[in-house]
Amino acid sequence: MTIYAVGDIQGCYKPLRELLKKVKFNPDKDTLWCVGDLVNRGPDSLETLRFLKGLGDACICVLGNHDLHLLELAAGGSDYRRDTLMPIIKAKDCDDLIEWLRFRPILHHDAKLHWCMVHAGLHPNWTLKKALKRARKIEAELRGKHWKEFCRHLHHVKFPARKPHKGDPSRLLFAAAVMTRTRYCTSDGLFNWNVRTGESSRYRDRPWYAHYRAKWQRDTNVVYGHWAAAGLIINQPYVLGLDSGCVWGNELTLAELKEGGRFQIVAQARG
Repeated sequence: MTIYAVGDIQGCYKPLRELLKKVKFNPDKDTLWCVGDLVNRGPDSLETLRFLKGLGDACICVLGNHDLHLLELAAGGSDYRRDTLMPIIKAKDCDDLIEWLRFRPILHHDAKLHWCMVHAGLHPNWTLKKALKRARKIEAELRGKHWKEFCRHLHHVKFPARKPHKGDPSRLLFAAAVMTRTRYCTSDGLFNWNVRTGESSRYRDRPWYAHYRAKWQRDTNVVYGHWAAAGLIINQPYVLGLDSGCVWGNELTLAELKEGGRFQIVAQARG
């Protein structure tokens, strides 16, 4: 069995199929990990969701910020100018696709491989155990009866820059932001939600994965997406960044994940 990981698809269905054809992906024996942002901005979000859902257990997807936005839209929220999500909302199988999507994990871990997968990043003060605990709480909200309200909150609140105190209702929203929106933070967990492209001007800011002795580094390696402006990250310890900006006219990237936190880039296809 081969485990592959693919970067942010964002509705780029044809490049995805091209990648899987290049490596002769076989859902009967291979597994595809998707780092989130399955949909939006690209041309074929509906086809992408249908295809990934159809792979069944051969596909493991974590949720990204665009996927959560689709859930918000399905919950009665507002679309944005550059969204390409309405074909999903209008599709006859929309309810089935949304139901499938909201049961995807926020964080996935394979202890044998020594890899975990999250869309954006982890808090430098989280162990893997803490990160999984927070992810399970977010997943419980998404799968519960109040999921619509929770998803609307995710797109209409100002996220705290630091972890809120215990009992603060925004604590879970903060954890969701860390795992689906992180780029820069300080070593003690002050997050910068404002920088999307370019470098942060705050002198203590570093990419979330670049802090020395981040606690999660003891437990796992992390494959992630979300940061197209940074491109592929393949030369940093503990991480593999796979958002190579397919939706912006660049490539979609496929990697093979191996035991012990090793990997190999095996194919690319242009969007």
